[in-house]
Amino acid sequence: MAHPLLAVITRALPSETQFENRLRDLSLGDRAAVLDHFDLLLPDFDVVIALPDAEKMARGLARLRGTPVVLAQPYGTAPPDARQNRPDGQVLNLPDANSNHWSLPTPDPLPEDLQTAVLLTRQLQDGLPELLVALLAAKRGWTVGTVATVVERTNFRGRTRLELQAMTVHAALQIADTPRGLELERRFPHPE
Repeated sequence: MAHPLLAVITRALPSETQFENRLRDLSLGDRAAVLDHFDLLLPDFDVVIALPDAEKMARGLARLRGTPVVLAQPYGTAPPDARQNRPDGQVLNLPDANSNHWSLPTPDPLPEDLQTAVLLTRQLQDGLPELLVALLAAKRGWTVGTVATVVERTNFRGRTRLELQAMTVHAALQIADTPRGLELERRFPHPE
């Protein structure tokens, strides 16, 4: 567990608003602690796929592991340069642009031998966005075997949805929704 992250998030509980604000504005030191945690736990991979809320974290993890980053985008928000002709005259092939409300635009050429991917998100809730992006990755021939999340909201059962698809979930911190507000998860031991 990333102890600096635990201290930062604990100060925000039980307020969901304060929790969301703290999670959105993690300091460089807090992000570094989470990245060190993930670097120790995650298996080898060829590419990092980041959901929009985890771009900074994904770029840091990619620097640690020396891998490229692909930023998943909700449909209709892909950067304009990902849909235009490249300077060398080639048109980018985006076969998944209309698929399931997500796209994986890649404005820069990626190595062709990419096989395994890790998907990174800031907050895992019901797991549906992560699953849909993993399906797009599969269309490109990438296997997403691991989902890394800064915070897992355990009441939403996203872990269950992803584990049923043979994906491993690594969470730096687990939070439960209770009648009193948000609390650290106590119902089952933290897997890491």
